Amino acid sequence: MRYMKYSISAATIVLIVLLSAATGATLNSLTSSNTSSGQLTIDAPVTYGMNQYTMLEVDDGDNDEEEVVTERLHEFMFQSINSNGVVLWDFSDGNTATGTSTNHSFSNPGRYLVTATSSSGGTVQIASVEITVEQQGNVESDNMECVCAPTAKSTVIDLKPSVGITSYDGIVTVEHDGSSESCTLRNPLQECHVRVILERTLDGAVVSQEVLFDDTFRTNEQSVEFEFNDLDMDVGEGLQLRLETDQVRDWHKPITIWKMTAPA
Repeated sequence: MRYMKYSISAATIVLIVLLSAATGATLNSLTSSNTSSGQLTIDAPVTYGMNQYTMLEVDDGDNDEEEVVTERLHEFMFQSINSNGVVLWDFSDGNTATGTSTNHSFSNPGRYLVTATSSSGGTVQIASVEITVEQQGNVESDNMECVCAPTAKSTVIDLKPSVGITSYDGIVTVEHDGSSESCTLRNPLQECHVRVILERTLDGAVVSQEVLFDDTFRTNEQSVEFEFNDLDMDVGEGLQLRLETDQVRDWHKPITIWKMTAPA
């Protein structure tokens, strides 16, 4: 039997090693590319939020109330998935941010399209998610006064509408507050009274009125529910409640709570 002898030079060995190293590098590169080439998406754990508006009227006895307003905005969290490179966020409310993740609050109720744009090496990916923001209002007004009194004034409650088509659901409650006899103890000629008027305004001037409630009552608390559907609000238009009483000795503290849907 004859045996074939082969000899491998040092140069050949070096060539094989180099080829193996090059091949390994190429495989690693392909694996990394496949991992990062997934579709860009946005992880938003919550897409609905409720902003809180609170206003308290404070009267130091000079009949000149001070409005103390507190607003608590819902904070949304956004995380980009499969982003590659720089991520730019556009919240469609005039604000932007950068980073793989971000938090954001919207000042006004509405529907917002949040967009993430990821760009690297000439490649651009875009993903979007819709966010809905509604608002709840809570107003504690100073005591009502009779419109026929020397200090005649109404209690006006701004419902803080936003531009667009929106709906309201709420309640205004007047509670007896003062040193005079309670509503339950008054005689028929002194019955407590409240008038609730819905007013639409344009640039601050009242343009229309609708009486929601106008009656007397003999309890220490009277509530008037209200619901307005599909109100179309334009720029400069406002919506407010006006509370009045015809009884000179009426002293009631109004509290108004409402919820406003996101304008369409």
